[in-house]
Amino acid sequence: MKWFKRITLSIILILAVITAIIFLYLKSTAPKYSGKNKIAGLLEKVEVKYDKYGTPHIYAKNEHDAYIALGWVHAQDRLFQMEMIRRVTYGRLSDILGKDLIDVDKSMISLGLGDKAKECESRYFGSKTEEFQNSSLAYLQGINQFIEEGTLPVEFKMLGFKPEKFTPADIFAIIEYMSFGFTSGINQDPFTTEIYQKFGGKYLEDFGIDSLSISKLFKADSISNKYLHEIWMAKNDADDKMPMPQWTGSNSWVLSGNLTKSGKPILANDTHIKYSQPAVWYETYMEFPGHKFYGYYLAGVPYPIEGHNFNYGWGLTIFPFDNMDLYAEKINPENPNQYWNNSKWVNFTEKTYFIKVKGSYDIAYKLKSSKHGTVLNEAYSPIKSRFNDKAISLWWAATKLDNTTLSALYKMNNSKGIDDFAKTMELIDIVGLNVMYADAKGNIAWWATGKLVNRPAHVNPMLIIDGSKEENDIIGFYPFSKNPKSINPKCGYIITANNPPHAVDGITYSGYYAPGLRAKRIEDLLLQQNKWTTESLQKVQLDVHSDRDLRIVKLLLNEVSINEKSNPELKQVMEILKNWNGDYDIKSSGATVFSQFIYFMLSDAMEDEIGEETFDQLSSSYLVRSSIEQLAFNEKSVWWDNVNTKIRETRNDILISAMNKTAVSLKGENGKLKDDLHWGKYHQLTHVHPIGRKKPFDKIFNVGPFEKSGSNEVIDKEGIKYNKDGQYDIINGPALRTLVDFEKPNNALGILPTGQSGNVFSSHYSDQAQMFVDGKYRRQIMEFEKSDKVKTVILEPKSK
Repeated sequence: MKWFKRITLSIILILAVITAIIFLYLKSTAPKYSGKNKIAGLLEKVEVKYDKYGTPHIYAKNEHDAYIALGWVHAQDRLFQMEMIRRVTYGRLSDILGKDLIDVDKSMISLGLGDKAKECESRYFGSKTEEFQNSSLAYLQGINQFIEEGTLPVEFKMLGFKPEKFTPADIFAIIEYMSFGFTSGINQDPFTTEIYQKFGGKYLEDFGIDSLSISKLFKADSISNKYLHEIWMAKNDADDKMPMPQWTGSNSWVLSGNLTKSGKPILANDTHIKYSQPAVWYETYMEFPGHKFYGYYLAGVPYPIEGHNFNYGWGLTIFPFDNMDLYAEKINPENPNQYWNNSKWVNFTEKTYFIKVKGSYDIAYKLKSSKHGTVLNEAYSPIKSRFNDKAISLWWAATKLDNTTLSALYKMNNSKGIDDFAKTMELIDIVGLNVMYADAKGNIAWWATGKLVNRPAHVNPMLIIDGSKEENDIIGFYPFSKNPKSINPKCGYIITANNPPHAVDGITYSGYYAPGLRAKRIEDLLLQQNKWTTESLQKVQLDVHSDRDLRIVKLLLNEVSINEKSNPELKQVMEILKNWNGDYDIKSSGATVFSQFIYFMLSDAMEDEIGEETFDQLSSSYLVRSSIEQLAFNEKSVWWDNVNTKIRETRNDILISAMNKTAVSLKGENGKLKDDLHWGKYHQLTHVHPIGRKKPFDKIFNVGPFEKSGSNEVIDKEGIKYNKDGQYDIINGPALRTLVDFEKPNNALGILPTGQSGNVFSSHYSDQAQMFVDGKYRRQIMEFEKSDKVKTVILEPKSK
């Protein structure tokens, strides 16, 4: 018996030692927030102070050293994120994640981002000398020094590879990927074309697409609807597999001193991006002679995408104008390698890419291109063999323009005032942004950026365009003077929330705009007083009220007749809606009931035409979300009729059906309405890490779940996909919140959704997550006070 005990104790001791060794190794991969490091390339010592939330404050004696330090600390916290964004952009995910990501790689290669990035590297880091060259190269040097000498995060060990050195092309690739996140045409145009060809233009009117403006670009059978359906579904499927987040919207407003208690402008911003872990933004304060700036950085980009100092600052929202078109190329029936152009058959150009696949053979991917752009047919395996007599090619402004956005970011980060800042706006060429500006001198301003596309008047870019006719081709780009803007308006405020802009010289710009509900609600709240502070504006950023939904509830109460004896649950849900105040608070039952109703109203109206699978994909799109009110109040909409029945259904029929289904879906196991319908039970947020997509790693890398207030198209936008199951997992929302009063910029407030670090063993991996859910803020420090807790890292030159 003694020998058994000895063996058992020995095994326990060995396991304890192994566990301790593993634990110590994993802890050794965590970022170091104190101590000393010697870094090659530094000219002088750099001091990096970390505040209590892990935000680095870099103090250098020159620009070169400051950017080497930035690259080092950024890589220490976010190297795996940098690597994943780089691999997404070039189409190299299969190399580390296997064959499930082949379609994602194909779709990204077909966009041409990698080729464009290499072209930009040659243009701006070749013979030309640009202002941003030295600091960009120093930033890359810092990243690469960390790759060579730092401790790589555990994800690299798990996946079995070491990242390659970062290059200038990678910076441009990441900026190109950001611009792709702002596009919607490739996702929505095949669907709208399918609907137009199958049912006619009347079915598009509730989506805000004017049927009278649609020219007959094709005969009804000219592109197979099955083919259009498959290209649309395949693209959405590839997006669902994407391990890195894309932008989905944003709110921002600036107030002049006439509307603030301090008498100085206030800048407010919250950018909306698909939730992920780590969070998208990385905060850093940088200081060297002649420069002080607190910024939000994208992984792998050396300059802040937004931020502020003591003199000025800016925020961003998406300006979702349409800079992407799909063309149907007519293929030579006798030679599939040719398409019709300028009254003759011409050859597609071809280029072969090799996709490395972990655990399998390399794949040769042959990509065709027409004069318009790359042909998408080969990008998605479900539609590979279905060319019919058309090939769908992609025209995208981002691959046609010079991409001067990096230069713009450098200049914005180093501007001397509003006039200097305004000159940089034209340089943001490939990205549609609403840039919101405020400064300590009292100025407020807004510029819509991006090269705006000039199309022939007869072309509707919301549909796939006939590529065989030259008269349908893009004319060019409007001069920047035609871009919408506003500088120091008399009203004293500017608001952008992805809503349509005003026309300029009679020109309106096609786009995939939000319905304007958030912008209207923001305006309504801001007009309630003229002594705003960063503290009082927190309530505006966190507002979860929907006037639109109350209008629809009022319609429901007037339209739906109830047989109380035959359906007591329907009476209960109607009573819940009657008493609902329109707030999407976690304790609200009305929010839960209404969200279920919206799903059933939309599905009852649309599924008979487009099918369950397509509706499931479409239900989370801006196209559908922006049409909810238009549809609900359009009594004569063609969508109300069920095409599968002999009778003609009315709006009242669909509303009653939807409410009955809502009541049924909310019953418990006892057959009665559930007692606990509070919104937070059904509306929850989990921040998913790329590795946390698979069990059991979700328990290690993911952050959450949390019950969360908010919903689609309220100011605190927590985006959901309407679904019959009634579990509304949050997809996207604020990737940051910030409030800056230029009377005391050092007291600016902000918050991230999880934390500064992407390293799971860092104490700052998720230390802001509960604060974010609870609607709390923290100081964005530019000058430390004696009471501030600080940890310090000293970076010293490494002798050769």
